[in-house]
Amino acid sequence: MSIENYIKNKILESGFDLVGITDIYIPEYIKSAFLNWINKGFYADMDYMKNNLEKRLNLKKVWENVRSVIVVGKNYYKSVQYKDYKISIYALSKDYHKVMKKKLLKIFKELSKELNFNFKIYVDTGPILEKVFAQKAGLGWQGKNSILINPKLGSYIFLSVILVDIELKPDKPFMYDFCGKCNNCILACPTNAILNNRTVDANKCISYWTIEYKGDEIKIEYNDWVFGCDVCQVVCPWNNKAIETDWKEFKVLDVLNYSLVELLNLTEDEYNKLFQGMPIKRANYKRFKRNIMHIMGKVPSSCKH
Repeated sequence: MSIENYIKNKILESGFDLVGITDIYIPEYIKSAFLNWINKGFYADMDYMKNNLEKRLNLKKVWENVRSVIVVGKNYYKSVQYKDYKISIYALSKDYHKVMKKKLLKIFKELSKELNFNFKIYVDTGPILEKVFAQKAGLGWQGKNSILINPKLGSYIFLSVILVDIELKPDKPFMYDFCGKCNNCILACPTNAILNNRTVDANKCISYWTIEYKGDEIKIEYNDWVFGCDVCQVVCPWNNKAIETDWKEFKVLDVLNYSLVELLNLTEDEYNKLFQGMPIKRANYKRFKRNIMHIMGKVPSSCKH
């Protein structure tokens, strides 16, 4: 068995759904598209996207010893019944950053000793264009909503990128665009954030405003999202046959039985206890309450004039 297949088998045997290998290079047309996205201000106030440009466009700037890239994917889909508000389903379970990294650390500590290499693991936590490397590694294509789509699993996939300092034979990139003429995601976006050419304008994106935005007052209109947004994934035909995740860590935790008023009235200690170890903590208590007040049509007192 080749070293590449040996590594892949170990990863798949550990419960991950997808794995592929690619080189460290980013195509020039991707670099141009990313720079255009930055130059047009589509990153809103996420300055870290602009500040780490050199690293995002050159893996050698991330780690000078990197020679190959391994990309791993895990299905996180679960069926969710909502009431009068919604939370993105990825945020309704244990924090995927920690879950994925813990499992991958165990695998790669063993592999690195056995095969004599060094590694660095990134789970949506570094200046890495994960979806670009996932496509290059054969895991799928970027849909019109810019999210990676796998033809068997759809788009509810967590990605991790592992940089290694050994030369591995790359897999063939995913060459097909199975979106075709479908524009469901573009048409369904409540705030028209999805533009042509697989571009998302964060200035209009509900996920940006409910997760990343640190200000007091949300300046776009939408009805029901307390944290994140799944609209463009819900309407994607490739998710019609999405299967439930088989990892208990990604099952839905019991946080949806609260009314909006009950969520709004949570004390900070109650909020921390309810969402302990979950991605939704990223919004922090103040922004979480801001999001609820927005969809309830209330203006935070600090914003009243």
